[in-house]
Amino acid sequence: MGNNSKTFITRRHFLGTVAATVASLNTRRLIAADSAKDNIHLGMMLQGSSSAELQKNARVIAAAGFDTVQLTFFFHPTEDELKSLADTLKELKLKTVAFGTYFNLFRPDDTSFMRSSQATMKLVAAHAGLFDCTQFVTWSASYSPKFLGAEPRNHTPEAVAQVHRAIREIILPIIEPAGCRVALEPTFPHVLGTLELAKEVFAPFPASRVGIVLDPPNFISPVLYAKRREIICRFFSELGDRIHLGHFKDMKLNAAGERVCPGPGDGEMDYKLLISEIRKLDRTLSCIIEHIKTEPAELSKAKAWVEAQL
Repeated sequence: MGNNSKTFITRRHFLGTVAATVASLNTRRLIAADSAKDNIHLGMMLQGSSSAELQKNARVIAAAGFDTVQLTFFFHPTEDELKSLADTLKELKLKTVAFGTYFNLFRPDDTSFMRSSQATMKLVAAHAGLFDCTQFVTWSASYSPKFLGAEPRNHTPEAVAQVHRAIREIILPIIEPAGCRVALEPTFPHVLGTLELAKEVFAPFPASRVGIVLDPPNFISPVLYAKRREIICRFFSELGDRIHLGHFKDMKLNAAGERVCPGPGDGEMDYKLLISEIRKLDRTLSCIIEHIKTEPAELSKAKAWVEAQL
């Protein structure tokens, strides 16, 4: 037919092509939606003041249907206790996604802050392979010997510089040989107490090694309570690449105007907003329920409530 030839398609062929294109687009959207839907992996805080308490709580958590925990030590375990605990978690099919070894970076040997110390982090790091876990969690620092003690010096450039030294001289020498990373958990009286200070604390370090726990209520003092939605959004926009782990609890103000943090669903935090922001992350995030009693009814209630939000 030469240069004047034309190609005709039937109406049926045209409509079939359009339908196939639309189906392909819808499939891609569904795949993307499913991927986002699945990027939150729900877990439970496993903590205790003794090996026996951890063992007992682990069995209750597993029976409630959880398969993931943050393992937090409120005591200094022995090597044998760590090995026994690792065996129990494997038996229960509970995956450890983080070790909670909480201490004050300005007083690394003081166990009064939360009954842990740098010695606990060192011991657990040396046996991290037993749990197949490479994530640690600890506090930043405070000049106050009291956990929630008000201390104006915490929010100064000098405090940030001292945290930098503590990360370099205390944390990294412990975790790097084990191939681990650390997430600092914020709380507003500490050096890591505001979003602005958080950015300064993290600036010298790679996000792959030093990050943050997504725990918005910990940044929200009673003074900032009315801005809690704004703080959640800023957390993601300003620190999203630093988020290693999430904590799911709640918050509200009591009759005296004091901040209290119950379990998820028992406060006024905007979980719809929080979850929508997590969905936008380009990676899976383990999110650990906390601030509830390790009792069957409490675990089931919190798990069901969070899953309904998801």
